[in-house]
Amino acid sequence: MSRERFIELMTPALIRFSQDLKSVLRIVEDPNVDDESRVASAGSLLHVISSSGAIPGVRGVLRHLGDVLVMRIVLDGVRKRSPDAFAKHLAESPEMLEPLSEELDAMNAYLGDRVTVLEKVVEKFPTLNHQGHQAAACVEDTESATWLYDAVHEALIDQIDFDDEDVARELKQVDTILAPLASRVGR
Repeated sequence: MSRERFIELMTPALIRFSQDLKSVLRIVEDPNVDDESRVASAGSLLHVISSSGAIPGVRGVLRHLGDVLVMRIVLDGVRKRSPDAFAKHLAESPEMLEPLSEELDAMNAYLGDRVTVLEKVVEKFPTLNHQGHQAAACVEDTESATWLYDAVHEALIDQIDFDDEDVARELKQVDTILAPLASRVGR
């Protein structure tokens, strides 16, 4: 049951991934969101555009499934640390943020202790550096913030190009993410 529910919730999350990235950019730019959350959100975007997958050895749509999952962990932190600002973003992006609790529950049920691997990836987001741009600078510095905006939009064109059929086909093989995650548990 947990596998089916996970696929059911991750299918629309993957299909709208490009829109979610734009929504996360708005969180990074929002001064009403606490700085820790903004930096972690910027780090999640750097992670996506740097092409370093959260799930080792996974390519294609399933590679981006790892991005979707770590982004959900970051969004949960935003919700906890900046509830008022989160509520504003929820109203602006309900398709991304309303199912957050269900998505996290499904992720935990399906992955079990493998979630710790993704949480460790998220812990590194505040210190990520890509092409000389650090996550914190993307929040504090106008030039770096502009670079991040442009880099995310470039990635949307160059890297994140899959459709409903790609998502459905790849998610049939979702169990292939389990072994790589299991191999990293406890590291």
